[in-house]
Amino acid sequence: MKCMNTDALSRTSARSAQLIAASERNTLDPFTEIDWELPMGDRDYYLPQQWLPLFGTPQWEAMDETQRMIYSRHECASLFSAGIWFENQLMQLVLRHLLEIPVTSPAHRYLLIEVADECRHSSMFGEFIRRADTPTYVPTVDADFEALRHVPGGRALGYLLILAMEEILDAVNRSTMRDESVHPVSRAIAKIHVLEEARHVSFVKTYLAEVWPSLEAEERNAVRSLAPPTVAKVVSLLINPDVFEGLGIEGGLIAAQMNPMYRMQSIVGLAKLTAFLTELCVIDADNVHVWAGYGLVDNV
Repeated sequence: MKCMNTDALSRTSARSAQLIAASERNTLDPFTEIDWELPMGDRDYYLPQQWLPLFGTPQWEAMDETQRMIYSRHECASLFSAGIWFENQLMQLVLRHLLEIPVTSPAHRYLLIEVADECRHSSMFGEFIRRADTPTYVPTVDADFEALRHVPGGRALGYLLILAMEEILDAVNRSTMRDESVHPVSRAIAKIHVLEEARHVSFVKTYLAEVWPSLEAEERNAVRSLAPPTVAKVVSLLINPDVFEGLGIEGGLIAAQMNPMYRMQSIVGLAKLTAFLTELCVIDADNVHVWAGYGLVDNV
C-alpha cells in the first residue's frame, strides 16, 4: 500500500479539528462517572435480552429468570473482554499510522486523543470484569490486525474493521443505555462508550471516504475481497465458547451461532457500516451476495 501524507487529506484534517474541540468539551472519566460500589448480583440483566446470543433458543427457554441474569453477566464480561482485545488491535494500527502523519496535523493530535480514549475504555471494561466475578473471557478467534500490514489496502481495511466493531458495539450500547432492566453499571458504561466512540466513528468514516478514491485498483480490489470474511471474524468475537462451557450450557455455542434472532440482531447492528460501504462502492451488486453469505447483510 502506498503511504499517504494524512496532512494532505483536507476533509480528514478539518474533521479532526472539530473532533479535538468536541473531545475537549466532553470527555468522561469512568472512575468518577460510574458508581462502581453498586453490587453486581443476579437481580438485573447486564445486556438487553435481545443482544444475548442465546435469546429465544431452547437453551434460553430452559433457564429460569435468575439463570438468565447470571448468563447475561457472563456475556457482558465476554463482550468487554472482546472490546479490550479489539481496542489493543485498534491502538496498534493507529500508532503505526501516527508515524506517517506530521505532528502539526490535526489528525495526529486527534488520533492521540483517540488512543487515550481507548485506554480509558479498556480500563473501564477491565474494572467491570474484576467486579462482576466472572472469568476473563479471552477471545478465541484467529484474527490479527498485524497481518494487514502486508496486504494491499491494508490500512484502509484496518480502519474498515475498526468501523465494523465500533458500529455493532454502538448498536449494543444504545440498546443497553435505554433498557431499565439492565444493571446501572452496564448502562453507565454504555453511555460513556456511545458518547466517545461516536467521535471515533466520525473520524474513520471521513478518512475512508477521502482516501478510498485515491487507492490503486489493486488496493481497492483487495479490500473488497478481504472485507467480508474479516468483518465476519470481527463479529464472531461477540460469541465466546468459554461462556457456555463455564456455565455448563449444553449445546450453547452451536445454538448461539445458529440463532436466527441473534444473527438478525448482528445484521441490524452492522446496518450503518454496510450502508456506508455501499455508498463507497465497497459493497455493490457484484459482491453483496458474498456479504449475505457471511450473514452480514440480509439475503439478496
